[in-house]
Amino acid sequence: MLALALFALVCACSVASKTIVITVGGNTTGDGTTTFVPQRVDAKLGDVVLFNFTQGNHTATQSTFNSPCIPAHETDITINGFDSGFRNTTPGTAGTILTVPLLVQNANQTFWFFDFNTCGEGGVGVINSNESSTETLAGFVRNAIRLNGTDTSDTNTNSSSSASPTSSSTSPSTTPSKSAAERNVMLGAVGAIPLFVAGLFI
Repeated sequence: MLALALFALVCACSVASKTIVITVGGNTTGDGTTTFVPQRVDAKLGDVVLFNFTQGNHTATQSTFNSPCIPAHETDITINGFDSGFRNTTPGTAGTILTVPLLVQNANQTFWFFDFNTCGEGGVGVINSNESSTETLAGFVRNAIRLNGTDTSDTNTNSSSSASPTSSSTSPSTTPSKSAAERNVMLGAVGAIPLFVAGLFI
């Protein structure tokens, strides 16, 4: 009788659970905030979030709200976050996937994530955010752009921050692209340098 009840419970849980698909790189508009579609999802215990890499060279890497473009384990060693690594996919080729299951130990957790190539342009997303708290998707996007990206609106429109040193000595139209590229190179260097060195010996 107990086995039958347990079987019924397992069946009920598997029927109630679902696979939630986040498309990675499907939008080609150049808008970094559309790297992950949808950018925010809600998942429950038993659900699986599937990152479907469809186009471009992207990652799905877990981070923290305060450090949006840095892998979670580098800012908090207690987090063993997910990281797809770079998935270079072109149209017409088979897409690749990364799955993140919602288990008992993480079902109530918020998962912030980013793409190494577009994070500084808002290429971030979240699973299970509390949008009525101070840590929202909109705040996470702002953090990614402000801390690691190309946003110059604060220094150009806010009089208190325009007085800060190291500002606007170069043209605003070229500075953001260069600094975003430099930041992306720095962020990708951790993974790229060992691959380059290994390539020299092959």
